[in-house]
Amino acid sequence: MDWPRIARTADAAVVTALVVSGQVSVWAAGTGPPAEDRAVHALLLAAATVPLFVRRASPLPVLLLVLGATWVQFQLGGGVFQPWFAVLLGLYAVAAHAGIREALLGAAGVAALTLAVDIPKLAAGDPVDEVIPAWFVLAGTWGLGRWIRHRRHETEQLQERAAVAERDSAEQAAAAVADERARIARELHDLVAHSMGVIVIQSQAGQRSLDARPDLARGALQSIETAGRQGLAEMRRLLGLLTGASDGTVAPQPSLDGLDELVERVRAAGVPVELTVDGDVDSLPSGVELAAYRIVQEALTNVLKHAGPATARVVVRARCGAVDIEVCDDGPGTGAAPGRGHGLVGMRERAALYGGSVEAGVLPGGGFRVHARLAVDGRPA
Repeated sequence: MDWPRIARTADAAVVTALVVSGQVSVWAAGTGPPAEDRAVHALLLAAATVPLFVRRASPLPVLLLVLGATWVQFQLGGGVFQPWFAVLLGLYAVAAHAGIREALLGAAGVAALTLAVDIPKLAAGDPVDEVIPAWFVLAGTWGLGRWIRHRRHETEQLQERAAVAERDSAEQAAAAVADERARIARELHDLVAHSMGVIVIQSQAGQRSLDARPDLARGALQSIETAGRQGLAEMRRLLGLLTGASDGTVAPQPSLDGLDELVERVRAAGVPVELTVDGDVDSLPSGVELAAYRIVQEALTNVLKHAGPATARVVVRARCGAVDIEVCDDGPGTGAAPGRGHGLVGMRERAALYGGSVEAGVLPGGGFRVHARLAVDGRPA
């Protein structure tokens, strides 16, 4: 619902009702002022009520106009019932929508008018208890307006801070994604360069053994085919990242064969780790192996950083054209908060590159779990 529009409509309806009721009280037969004075009183009531439509934009001038029209009508002997409500609306507006100086000036003007009306009443013998309540109503109206202005100012500040925090968070997330993609691009560049090196070496070997050892030549051609297919696949992913950053090395990146060494390093750091590798991981493309290795590495790094005293379990399964990776710990910590942190950002980027996904969260019985699935052929797993 459009609440600001509803509020503006309700505000206009209140002022309209005040204007109409004031004119009805003047022109109604038997209840208004003498017939010869009705036009003057109608004009004064219009001057005291119609400007209230713009009281938010010009609160102090509107309040002063209302006070002036009310005072003149009172001096002419007209009723002050309608101007009283107009004074309340004008007083609230100047307190809620003006600065402290204008708000105090408006309050002083209302106080002066009220004294000018009350002093003759008290002098004529009216009891004090009929005069005092009006002052409480006026003071409460002014105080409510100032409180509303203060709350509105606090709300605007909180909204501004929230917007700034959201922009900063989005910028940090974008920077993390960009950094991770640049790192992945460098690693993919290394993989492609390694594949091309294999092709060159095997082609040379095949040429030398083509006549003397056909079986060796056939094996070299098969190696060239495998390396070429994997290299082309990694090149397509590399171009998809739209970055050409490279450190110039051609050595192959870590693979799942290095998980034992990775686990030993984590154990040496004080976290017992149980490792299970299931399926034919040796036949996986190099890029998929690299992504799986890095995901395990990041997950174990989070265990070291956030889990506290804990044991960890790593399970890697390759089957049905996909690789499932699960890293769990039983520590008292909460791991990295889901959706935050460069580690989880990197895992999700790597998994998305191979048509997969990453789920991370706190386990019901305590500990933290990271589950990732990668597609061997790059299609959604």
